[in-house]
Amino acid sequence: MSLKKIPQKQSLRDEAYASLRQALFQGVFKPNQKITEYEIADALGVSRTPVREALNLFRSQGILRQERGGSYVFTLPSLKQIEEIFEIRRVLEPLAAKKIIGNCTETDIDRLEVIVNKERGALDIKDSSGFFQLNMEFRTALFNLCGNESLAKIINSFMDYIYFIGMLTLKKKSVRDLVIQIHTRIIQALRKNDETTMVAVINEHLDQAIDAIRKELTA
Repeated sequence: MSLKKIPQKQSLRDEAYASLRQALFQGVFKPNQKITEYEIADALGVSRTPVREALNLFRSQGILRQERGGSYVFTLPSLKQIEEIFEIRRVLEPLAAKKIIGNCTETDIDRLEVIVNKERGALDIKDSSGFFQLNMEFRTALFNLCGNESLAKIINSFMDYIYFIGMLTLKKKSVRDLVIQIHTRIIQALRKNDETTMVAVINEHLDQAIDAIRKELTA
């Protein structure tokens, strides 16, 4: 397994989690794929203890299930779990959106626009993993501008829970196109310093996202 080895540091659990999370977003792991503590520890070059702790974090998020014999399986979250996450997102993301207005510079907005341009370039590519990573990059960069590090961290962590579902929905070009449209309108609202439009676009995006997920899970 090709995973980047991590240096020996005090917080090996966090390092292992970060490495696995990066691999997840790069499409290394697939739904129903089995992994073991031993193979992950060997790939990362660390002992099994921090790997076990990192895997337990994923397990608590509902995207990893432990089976008999000590192996783990990546799983899709239930629709109920996803809807609960969206309930929280509907509270936190509009709040962050209000804070971003007036807290970002033209340089910050330009950086977001660079990401959107990359998304446009990835629109027609069949493998959606690259587009998903750009979407993640945009979200992380956007909410990091809210001026509240704890709030941004909580918001961005929710993508871990719906990773596989996000990958499934983004396989559709029509969904990827909607994402680009939303991101473009967010940038326009930021340039105009328009809080009302910014919040409205964020809420619209959440509506579109949960609708796409429901269709995917009930198809």
